[in-house]
Amino acid sequence: MPGLLARSACTLLLAAGVAACGDDGDDDASLVPSTIDPAEVPATADPEELPPPGALDLEPIYGEALADLGLVLTDRGGLIDRSAGGYEPSPTGAHLALYVEPIGERTPAEYVEGIRTVAVVFADVFDRWPGLETYDVCQEPLPEDDDRDEPLPVTQIELTKAENAAIDWATVTAADLVRLAQAEPPGLALRVSRALDQDPSYLAIDPD
Repeated sequence: MPGLLARSACTLLLAAGVAACGDDGDDDASLVPSTIDPAEVPATADPEELPPPGALDLEPIYGEALADLGLVLTDRGGLIDRSAGGYEPSPTGAHLALYVEPIGERTPAEYVEGIRTVAVVFADVFDRWPGLETYDVCQEPLPEDDDRDEPLPVTQIELTKAENAAIDWATVTAADLVRLAQAEPPGLALRVSRALDQDPSYLAIDPD
């Protein structure tokens, strides 16, 4: 996701050539309750602890919750070193990049709702691994829609540790996350593909 790391006060579009990573707009947070159980987040005495470097190493932790959403982790991503403006895979990187791919057909409305539900799944990463400073997760297109090794994502949400902690993940809606991305200063970074940006399901929560 090296080409998408600039943060903006508005929702950005995922444009060609940039690599990353209910239709009425009334999101009902109760439809997909928070998967975070504080009792299941292990305590750690090491404030520098990081997750395993490979993205698929996290599948035992998050795979079931993602499968419930019709998604699966891909082998892209993992720990990234973004110091000094770089973007290099590293077991000591403080940024976690994740990519999830649909198991089957996925509608634009499901991608829109996935902005929230996927972020809910991973909202505990900073509690599990205090050494992380930032993370982002991309929803990828189906392979039959884009069979490149690194397809342009349909959505990407990026959060710092402080931004993540400021959100009530049990009640937040997709529309709330769009508003946070458009706040001044922004409360997170959210990027969507040009196609999704023009879809009625996304326009319903972001009419601007």
